[in-house]
Amino acid sequence: MIQATDRVRRGQGYDCFEAGPLESWGQFKLTPPETPLPVRGKYFLRPFLNSDGLEMSINVLPPGREMPFVHRHQQNDEIYFVIQGQGQFQAGEELLDVSDGFFIRLSPEVPRVWRNQSDEPLYYLVIQYRADSSVTGGISDGERLEGYPVTWKADPENESALGPETTLP
Repeated sequence: MIQATDRVRRGQGYDCFEAGPLESWGQFKLTPPETPLPVRGKYFLRPFLNSDGLEMSINVLPPGREMPFVHRHQQNDEIYFVIQGQGQFQAGEELLDVSDGFFIRLSPEVPRVWRNQSDEPLYYLVIQYRADSSVTGGISDGERLEGYPVTWKADPENESALGPETTLP
């Protein structure tokens, strides 16, 4: 069996984790004390990505299964992103149908539980971060680096890093 550390690559200023094809996510398993109950198909990535400001997990919920308990958080917001599949998500007392491309952000105090009542696996990503934090992001945090070499360009001087279709004036 491949160890999680075999899936990590580190470089100067970056960390990678190769989760593999969605169909292989069921091999990931957590056991106490990492989780209250043993769970297959869930994996926390913070230690592999050195992302101390947030926690992230990849998840697969098999057909006909559900989260075994309702929970909420004390300090963290959560964002759930459905990568593939269908199911239902209960946020507080509201029941939401979810499918590919669905995002939901939950404040810490909101009770939550979900299920996969379909015939196919439900693959999703969960991101947790401190609810009282503030991030400056998007374009305002980016800085364009003119002249920085792009490794796949034969002649970087004469080609835009954005490609011919998206060259900015």
